Amino acid sequence: MINLPKVDTLLLKHVNGRLYITLNRPERRNAMNDQMNDELHQMADFLAKSAAIRLVILQGAGGHFCAGGDIKERKNQTDQAAQHLDPARDRNIRSGQLFKKFFGLPQTLIVVVEGSAMGGGFGLACLADLTLVHRDATLGMPETTLGIAPAQIAPYVVQRIGLTPAKQMALTGERINGDKAYRLGIAQYLADSNEALRDKLESVIQQVERCGPKACAATKNIMHKVAHQIDDEMIEFSADVFSRLNKQDEGREGHRAFVEKRKPHWMA
Repeated sequence: MINLPKVDTLLLKHVNGRLYITLNRPERRNAMNDQMNDELHQMADFLAKSAAIRLVILQGAGGHFCAGGDIKERKNQTDQAAQHLDPARDRNIRSGQLFKKFFGLPQTLIVVVEGSAMGGGFGLACLADLTLVHRDATLGMPETTLGIAPAQIAPYVVQRIGLTPAKQMALTGERINGDKAYRLGIAQYLADSNEALRDKLESVIQQVERCGPKACAATKNIMHKVAHQIDDEMIEFSADVFSRLNKQDEGREGHRAFVEKRKPHWMA
């Protein structure tokens, strides 16, 4: 029996070396607010030191994976911040650090996508070691439609699917279904129903469990060194770009339009 961190926005289940982490804000399609972000940081720090867990399964409650960042919370923080403060930049840095931690976990990370996987949720799907997707899921990078940039997830998306498809998705705000996500290589496994998704998940887990956990951790480390690593300089650069856009008229208008459920002025 291991002592798991105490969390409120996540559901945790540990079974025989598997840790199921369920994002649990179904009323917001599991959008990541500051509390969830902090609790995911807690989990990543815990997992980095846990030899008892060899597999991490990240999924969402209520039929959705993750709708990205909590835009309403982010807008309120920006509106209420003192002139010398920049909560959007701080939060963006924190998200970049979170993605870097999950990308570098020693455990095999499996993400299960159903419903929405937008923004940061899309980033998690792209940085996972193994991703399963429901055919009817909706994935995308809608940040540019809000007047901002997919700053911290961009490196993982480009690494996952290549520069040209990543630019095409980001610069059009295109939302794709699970079938296209599978064809692009975002997901390695595709399922036609919830039952098939669960069956496929169990099958993939059993395949991973055939492999030595230390060998898997070492293999991840080698492959990440071969590929381009996400460093602190990249996180800082991405946060600077995000912050600048967030404070400009276009970013503020994009957030207002989302909250007010209308089209932004550049679409009028």
